[in-house]
Amino acid sequence: MRRTTRALVAALALTGTLAAPATAAPVYTDAQLASMDPLQQARILDPLRAVANAVGEVGRGPAADIYGNLDIDANHGVVTLYLTDPGQLDRVVQAAERVDPSIDTGLIRVAKAAFTHQQLDDASVQVLDLADAHRLPYHVDLVGPAADASGLEINVDDPRTVPFAAAAAIGVPASFQPGHVLVPKAWRDVKWGDHAPFIGGDAITASGSGHGCTAGLPAVRKSDNHPIMVTAAHCFGVGAKVYTRGGATGDYNSGKLGSYVGTVTARYEQFDSETIDGADNNADESDTTGWLPLTSYAYSYNGDYVCHDGQRSFFMGHPTPCGIKVTNQDKWCGPSEGCPGLGYRVRGVWGDGAWGAAGGDSGATIFAVQSSGKRQARGVLSDGDPGDGAPGVFWVEATDVFNHFGLTLNPRT
Repeated sequence: MRRTTRALVAALALTGTLAAPATAAPVYTDAQLASMDPLQQARILDPLRAVANAVGEVGRGPAADIYGNLDIDANHGVVTLYLTDPGQLDRVVQAAERVDPSIDTGLIRVAKAAFTHQQLDDASVQVLDLADAHRLPYHVDLVGPAADASGLEINVDDPRTVPFAAAAAIGVPASFQPGHVLVPKAWRDVKWGDHAPFIGGDAITASGSGHGCTAGLPAVRKSDNHPIMVTAAHCFGVGAKVYTRGGATGDYNSGKLGSYVGTVTARYEQFDSETIDGADNNADESDTTGWLPLTSYAYSYNGDYVCHDGQRSFFMGHPTPCGIKVTNQDKWCGPSEGCPGLGYRVRGVWGDGAWGAAGGDSGATIFAVQSSGKRQARGVLSDGDPGDGAPGVFWVEATDVFNHFGLTLNPRT
């Protein structure tokens, strides 16, 4: 039985009180959560993820008129839901239960949002337009809704130089944070010279020299079940022939090619992703000591934790970096606002970990570990803080990529 009835949830929402679970959960610090084994993390996160997935689907759909944002608070074992009208919490809860009747709605806390997520997303694009037109008195690195939907969070080079009235041109409140100076991280790795069927985490290249990239999402076309591999759009141009690595393992300058993975057939710049059509694939990710199945995919939400299988991090002695906390689930950047070298706007997710990513990790599978030990695909690694191992990681969402290209996760592992 769910811990909180609809009537109680609605009553708490009307009074502005935060709904809380009847049984207090253990309180963890970020450091404790980040240092946990991924399976330990998953036992805490899985019920919260289930709530977030259901509520997030409702927020993007029938409740978009009141949905501001949500935050997985693993520290306290709850999901904070921001609504412009907390009095309509019961409407959201009922819709979320229809999406997934198994969720524990007692894990939901409700708080007041100043704006809807759609309003803030539109405002984010306006900021990018103003930045591209050189009409802002500061340089934008990233922009997206604040976690509590109170306005925008804008990452700039130096917040101290932003004029006090700078937010007036945007039309919504804005907080200015130190920027993440994104640089294109060339590529990614986990296995050097794989053969078909290819999987997420394989090291891939078009030339055999340089750091290359990493295979990300092993997919199939919905229309005919034809296998397609997805990596980052900035890795290769349309028409490029892509291979796994050849030569001595770890020798990035051998100039040798391995097995043919496929040819790049399409790119989608907004979600920094491209399709590679050629050989077969399996829905697995290249982990620390072997290949583990990817059995589902979902959006990432603030407060969750993810891992990635970037190939160069692997060869630098950091296989399967985990403990990467989602700090901004919706961020936009562009060639003049923090994505130098990409040449286009990208919408994605920002997270921070003890080890982030390295040049060569681009395209890698971002995934979450579930309490069952299964891996849930979350996206394609796009970029991050400059410097190998720097904490920041930026990725695009698997769900958005699949929806655009008409793909789904390969059902075969």
